[in-house]
Formats: sequence, structure tokens, C-alpha cells
Amino acid sequence: MESTTGQPRLRSGGSSRHRKDLSLTSRLPRAALNIWIVLGIGALVLWLAASKPLPAAAAAVPENSWFVDMNRFAASAHASFSCEECHGTMLEDGGRHPDPQHPQFLRQQASRSYDYERCGKCHRLSHERYKKGAHAKALEKEKKAEQEGQANPNPQKESLMAPTCGECHSSHYDVSGRSRVALGKRQVEVCGSCHPRYTESYMKNIHGRTGVDLGNEQSAYCTDCHGAHSVASLAKGEEALPVCLRCHPQAGPEFANVVIHELASVTEPPEEPAPKDAATLWIQRVRIAAIAVVVLSLVFFFGHSALWLLRELHEKLRKH
Repeated sequence: MESTTGQPRLRSGGSSRHRKDLSLTSRLPRAALNIWIVLGIGALVLWLAASKPLPAAAAAVPENSWFVDMNRFAASAHASFSCEECHGTMLEDGGRHPDPQHPQFLRQQASRSYDYERCGKCHRLSHERYKKGAHAKALEKEKKAEQEGQANPNPQKESLMAPTCGECHSSHYDVSGRSRVALGKRQVEVCGSCHPRYTESYMKNIHGRTGVDLGNEQSAYCTDCHGAHSVASLAKGEEALPVCLRCHPQAGPEFANVVIHELASVTEPPEEPAPKDAATLWIQRVRIAAIAVVVLSLVFFFGHSALWLLRELHEKLRKH
């Protein structure tokens, strides 16, 4: 049809279809952009969650040195004690301590020269438990090896020594009256200075996430399972089950097979081999395979969708 001016007139139906096609064409790039924005935000959130730093274990190691900050000591749990109550007459090998002329002056670590048997005078029960625990047994092996002129009995920990009271507690600076959550976080940091693998796996477990990240005092910390001074490894199921029953009264024998401390790597051998390493190795392999399948599936389907959107956009633009 022609208008009164002699110009051809478009049909109303064609004009409507044309506007609809243009509207669809303008929506396609926006929809694709929204999809990629959502995926980008999700990837960023996952990356931030995965890269969350663990507690700085090394910074939390008790500060037992030859020099004492008296201002900090005045705020500690032992502030009311005199030096002599813990250190005695301060005489060593017939001479006054410290003796700058002594050949070992400031050469030996303070925590290795102090006689921690004296701690038992006030902390009798804790000291008795310590002497029955794994740390005391490791200290006995260390002392025996030194007397026989042998190397460190645990070659996997050449830089570490068997812990005494001073390796876990700071007698000059530890304060009293801390909350359960504060003590639990401190435990994770101090234990992690010697057991980084187990600290890392604990922080990935539900116990670490609720206890440390969320500050839930009902969660389990290191000593709740392994003991504060008796220090049990819980490597065997019959040892672990009674501990699990404290918080999980309905737990059966198979509950002790749950893996709490999993392997950090499937390629590097662990520094501290554990009985469940073979099982956790397969768990890690299956997890990696599952993640790979999911990632490849997402890449395929989202890639396919992106190409489909581009093809639709190309077809619409070509027609107009």
C-alpha cells in the first residue's frame, strides 16, 4: 500500500515483528552478561573462602627466653610469685645464675635448662598426666639419644624438640581467666607450631570451622580429643571411640573410622604418617576426580550456552 504522500507504508504486522526481533536481539547480550557476572561473583567467593589464612601458629608459641618483660609479667597468672618460688636460690653448678662467664651462657634455650619438675609443686595433677603422655615419652627418648651421642630419634622433626611445659605454656606471660573459646584458639595455634599438618586439616573440618571460625564453645578443640597433658594420638579406633562418645553418645564402632585429619597433598608424602593415610589418600583422589568432572561439565555447558547465544545473535543481526 501507498500513503497519500506516495511513500510505501509498512504493514503493521511486519513492523511489530521487526520490533520484537530487535527487542530479543538487545536482550541476548544482556542475558549472557548477567550469566557471566553471576559466575564471576561465585568464583570470587569460592576463591576467597579457599584462600582464607590459617592461624599463625609460629607467632603463638610461648615466649620463654632469658629476658623477661616485667610489665607483661605483672599481668600474668604468676604475677604474685617471687622469682625464688619457681627458680629457687638461682645457683647453678656452684655459681650464681646467670653467670656471663659460664661457657653455656645464653647458648642453651631457656625452656631446655629449666627443671620443670618444679611445676608439679603447684600443678600436681597436670604434671602427673604429662609424665604418662606421649610428650614425656618423646622427651625420654630425646634425653637418652643425647646421652648416647645419637642424632634426633625422630629424623622427620630435626628442628623440633620434645615438648616440656615451657614449649606449650609461657610461665611469665600466660594470663588466667580466659574463656573456653580463647583457650581453644590458643591450643590450635600452639599445637600447630609442631603439628602444622593436623592444624591445617582441623581447620578444614567441622570442628575447626565452628570452634575457631565461629567461636562456638560447644565445638571440640585439640585437648578435648587428645587430652591437655596425657596427649593420646587416638590412632586406633578402640582409643578414639570413647573420646567420640563424649559429644556423640549415639556413635557406634564405625564412627571412629571418620577421618578428621586428612592428607594435605596426594603427591607429597606426609611428615607424620598416620594409620588412616591410605584411606584419606583415596578420598583425596576421588575428590579431585569429582571436582575435575564438575569443572569440565561447567566449562562444556556454559561454553555451549555462550556459543548458542552468539549464534542466535548472529542470526538475528544477519536478518536485519
